[in-house]
Amino acid sequence: MLTLGQRVGNVVRLSEVVQILVRHGFADLVRRAGLHEGIPAKLLRGMRLIDAPTGEPETVGTRLRAALTELGPTFVKFGQILSTRPDLLGNELCAELSKLQDNVDALPFEEMAPVVNAEAGAEVEELYAEFDKAPVAAASLSQVYRATLKTGEKVAVKIQRPGAEGTVESDLSLMRRIAEWVAEHVDEMDWIDPVGIVDEFARSIRRELDFSIEARLIDRFRQNFDGVASILVPRTYPELSGKRMLTMDWVDGVRVDALDQYAARNCDPKTVAATGCEILCTQVFEHRLFHADPHPGNIFITHDNQIAFLDYGMIGHLERTDAAVLTDVLQALFREDAAAFVETALTLTTSGEPEDRKALEHEIADFIAFEAQAILRGGEIGQGIELMVDILRRNHLELAPRFSLLLKGLATIEAVGHKLDPEIDMTAIIQPYVERLVAARYSPLRVMMDAHESMVALLKLGRDLPGDLQRLLRMLRNGQLRMQVNHEGLEHLSAVTDRASNRIAFGVITGALIIGSSVLMTTGAAARNVGLAGYVIAGVLGLALAISILRSRNY
Repeated sequence: MLTLGQRVGNVVRLSEVVQILVRHGFADLVRRAGLHEGIPAKLLRGMRLIDAPTGEPETVGTRLRAALTELGPTFVKFGQILSTRPDLLGNELCAELSKLQDNVDALPFEEMAPVVNAEAGAEVEELYAEFDKAPVAAASLSQVYRATLKTGEKVAVKIQRPGAEGTVESDLSLMRRIAEWVAEHVDEMDWIDPVGIVDEFARSIRRELDFSIEARLIDRFRQNFDGVASILVPRTYPELSGKRMLTMDWVDGVRVDALDQYAARNCDPKTVAATGCEILCTQVFEHRLFHADPHPGNIFITHDNQIAFLDYGMIGHLERTDAAVLTDVLQALFREDAAAFVETALTLTTSGEPEDRKALEHEIADFIAFEAQAILRGGEIGQGIELMVDILRRNHLELAPRFSLLLKGLATIEAVGHKLDPEIDMTAIIQPYVERLVAARYSPLRVMMDAHESMVALLKLGRDLPGDLQRLLRMLRNGQLRMQVNHEGLEHLSAVTDRASNRIAFGVITGALIIGSSVLMTTGAAARNVGLAGYVIAGVLGLALAISILRSRNY
């Protein structure tokens, strides 16, 4: 339950959101979402805090990016997450949102120092041998500083901005209420779950606010790639880290797209391109824990073709069954098996079933016959992903968030690879991983393990079944068994019934007025005036009823 202060804060913030959206040309979006209606918006217009939306609808792209940037850090992060959802927004809009930058003016260190004191219990001078108080990077949620440990190691210190968590929680509360409103009022979005999208984003950004989670993820990546010389994963320092502070090794490198620096670092663009793509495939197919945002700003080269991933805030995870599903999808694509492709691709979605399965199967068959093989032969996996996601979107199928992150990651790393090596073949890189997973699935050991898991599940079902039946019968005897029936399509019937009953009531009242007025007209002169008034009222009610019936076109 929100407090009065939180409700007032939401109303004021809503006014700001509506103003910014209208100013950036989204008057039509505000109007269709109904955000300019309702008591809060009317009160705000009465207080001249917001204006009713005017003007023609504008294009989305750059205007949406500008609006999200102006709305602040939470909305910028939300736009970055939405850029991974081409199944919802389309590839063009997602490409524009992927340009959202999280760079803001840096706060002076005097404002950041209390966070260090709260997390580490001491001043920076006591914790580090050297600490440069000028940040090397400033984002909306944190700032990064360069320091030296007392043992001599060069480190990066990531410190959360004071008040960041409170700002995010306030914006999340408002975003959820907007999502609830949109879900209720915008019919064309009934195939999307706006509330679920906001909830997923809330979980993601709350994880990002907890630097201890990021530290554990970095440690897992370091363990996964232990002994692999082609990748550098920094160490973390738990004694100098906490929920709002993270200390890790300083990465001495440059952006992966800084081609003019390759010679000085003894690196080859083609080798780095292949290495980056292979590392992400290893993360996906073998570790099932992958960097979900491998754009050039998050990948550094160090020396001798070694690369380092930065910013472990956006990480994806797959279950073993998810990796198997992805393998089946790619295998069906390699074999040109449209039926198998549709069957497995549907398991990547939240709904699991299209509105028109035959139309989807026909579209997938055309895609495989006329486009997929040419794309695969050209090694353009990213282009194939974009086309496949477009097909799902046209059929109102929403990808599960973990798969949208995965497809975004694969498409992004391939785009980076093509910048370094235009001839890189992503198909040749991915196919061996798929073949190894298929071979492992049917190995004697894996078959025995699957059989064992199935037997254990069957035994558990047999052990639990008598107790479940006993509880069911007990609830039935005690009258505690309830059944829930969900109906669909009865809202229209309810509205029609309600409208018909209202008309009947109007008709009865009109008829009663006519009869009563007729009786009064046969009595004295004084009563005739009342009867005449009754006729007038009955005439007005009858006319209103006739107009209502004619306008409904249901007569």
